[in-house]
Amino acid sequence: MNKILKNLGIKTRVIFLGTIPALLFAMILAGYAISNVFGVLNQSLSDRGRIIATQLAPAAEYGVISGNKQILQNLVQQALVNEEDLRTVLILDKQDRVLALSGRQISQEIIAKFTQNKLTELKLKDGTIFNSPIHRSLVEIDDFTSLNDSEKDIKKPTAELQIGHVYVELSNLSLQNLKQDLITKMLMISLFGLILSALIAWWIGRNITKPIQEIAYAVNKVGEGMFAHTIIENSSGELKTLQKGFNSMASSLKNAYEIMQDKINDATSMLTHQAQHDDLTGLINRREFEVRLERSLKSVHEYGAQHVLCYLDLDQFKLVNDTCGHSAGDELLRQVSVLLANRMRDRDTLARLGGDEFGLLLENCSLADANQITNTLLKLVQDYRFIHEDKIFNIGVSIGLVVINSNFQNVSDIVHAADMACYSAKNAGRNQSFLFSSGDLEVKQRRSAVEAISDITDEIDDEQFMLYCQPIVPLSSSESQQHHYEVLIRKISFDGNILLPVTFIPSAERYLLMPNIDRWVIRNTFATYRQLLDKSHEKCNYVFSINLSGTSLGDKSLLGYIREQFAIYAIPPESICFEITETAAIVNLKNTIHLFSALRKLGCSFALDDFGSGMSSFMYLKNFEVDYLKIDGSFVKDMHSNKIDHAMVRSIHSVAEAMNIKTVAEFVENKAILKELKNIGVHYGQGLYLGEPMPIKKLIENFSVFG
Repeated sequence: MNKILKNLGIKTRVIFLGTIPALLFAMILAGYAISNVFGVLNQSLSDRGRIIATQLAPAAEYGVISGNKQILQNLVQQALVNEEDLRTVLILDKQDRVLALSGRQISQEIIAKFTQNKLTELKLKDGTIFNSPIHRSLVEIDDFTSLNDSEKDIKKPTAELQIGHVYVELSNLSLQNLKQDLITKMLMISLFGLILSALIAWWIGRNITKPIQEIAYAVNKVGEGMFAHTIIENSSGELKTLQKGFNSMASSLKNAYEIMQDKINDATSMLTHQAQHDDLTGLINRREFEVRLERSLKSVHEYGAQHVLCYLDLDQFKLVNDTCGHSAGDELLRQVSVLLANRMRDRDTLARLGGDEFGLLLENCSLADANQITNTLLKLVQDYRFIHEDKIFNIGVSIGLVVINSNFQNVSDIVHAADMACYSAKNAGRNQSFLFSSGDLEVKQRRSAVEAISDITDEIDDEQFMLYCQPIVPLSSSESQQHHYEVLIRKISFDGNILLPVTFIPSAERYLLMPNIDRWVIRNTFATYRQLLDKSHEKCNYVFSINLSGTSLGDKSLLGYIREQFAIYAIPPESICFEITETAAIVNLKNTIHLFSALRKLGCSFALDDFGSGMSSFMYLKNFEVDYLKIDGSFVKDMHSNKIDHAMVRSIHSVAEAMNIKTVAEFVENKAILKELKNIGVHYGQGLYLGEPMPIKKLIENFSVFG
């Protein structure tokens, strides 16, 4: 009941509660009345049948005694005619033989039930049979008279003799009809009373619940956000207090909603702006930029429009970041963003794509106009000077251009083409632009380099790479004759070809994959040395030089990894020499010094590779405590015929000797170069003339303790 009431409205509840008690009372009263009336009617039928039977019994006595069936038949027929509900009248003698019958026959089974059970009445489905015995009356008259007439007395019968039976069957059809009629009338009266009660309850409920319903309706409207909805204050007492309270609440909610909506609109605008713009520079971010690129590409395919994408990559940004810190790098990006944005057309889109990379979408722009715009930007950035504290930096920019035409099917292809064009601009000398053309050899090489690293993941498969080694040979007998090899890496392509580092290392460095590659080289080099130690019973006296990339030098977890590999493979640290390029060392100066210091304490040695290629080589050399100085091959390969190159090699060797550093000359390709190196006094040489790179597995196979 509680669940039903909870699901009903208040008006329905009032009507429900007003009519249900009346209905229950009417049902109880009607039930009680019908029960009593039905009892009276049933008793009346029973009494009537019994009376008829008992009255017919004396009347039939003479006919039974005399055996006059005609009299008896007239009697039963007369009785059947006079009584409306009388269905059967049957007179039997004491042997249960039929003397008279009017109506339908009563079966012997029923008569037997009366006889056996001494019944006076038996109820059937459609009527009731009554039985009354027929007695012969015996009256004794006293023949002697007393002297006093008042004492004359007629004596009562002293005995009764049963001579037959009268059976009477009354139909209950009229009684049933009477009962049904009575029930119908009672139901009609109850229904009328129920309807009347419902009308009264509805009238009362309407007057009581209407204000409450109005409040409930208003609450629903407020719940739907219609805070301006109010109700008429036309009630009294507590209901009027509720109406006033609701209107006051609705007014407060409306004001609060309007204030909150203003804040939501402001927050939504801010979030939308943040979702579309870069936090640092305020320019369009990469996601929104690609959306606009998608729209531009669609216009190309549908309307034949032409647009140009410019991919801008700042030069020397990493130098500013590493020299002055990230805050200086962030400030540089902000200033450059303002510098570039001030030269944009209204319909162009300038975006920061990430790091020091920017995207410029020139909509409805010809290639000639795009070249003019990029030339302006190149000069603008080239003339710009970034000042941080006491340092001044010249900042350049490399720009890759792509004409967006119907040859492109998706945005990623356009961005990738622009990136390759920008990379080509950097390779060509920086601070210039390069137009993408799918047929350019450099672009094809760049695409091949990217594809070459596409399968490199965090967990490098040992079947992706293989190790090679090239000997570093002492050029005089005074130098240590210890076997020294530089460990080199080769990549195995999808078709099984061996790829040289130049085809994949630049792309791996650009996409920050070198730390994974370097760790793979370290682990496998250590494992190789462990095999040599096992084969020589710990008597191997080789030195392996391992190259570290600039990205790895910036990885603070590298030192822990190297220590872990030393512990796993248990090789002597003196057998490992780490090589880094001069440029990588300068960019990661602080981390490089820390790494050198920690590994030198373990016993490792160090070599500074490609020395002389930088502009500040001699100035930075004093910051590194290195064991070997590898002279850049660009000076060595022509030193036998070029006096300047010869002088550079001699100068580098002289400085190294003054600092007690051994020199290693790269690119020793012929006998003439070797002769000049020996004349200068260079300690070691490396090149095809002294020994070609070979698989490190072959070195293990050829290893001999006495070799």
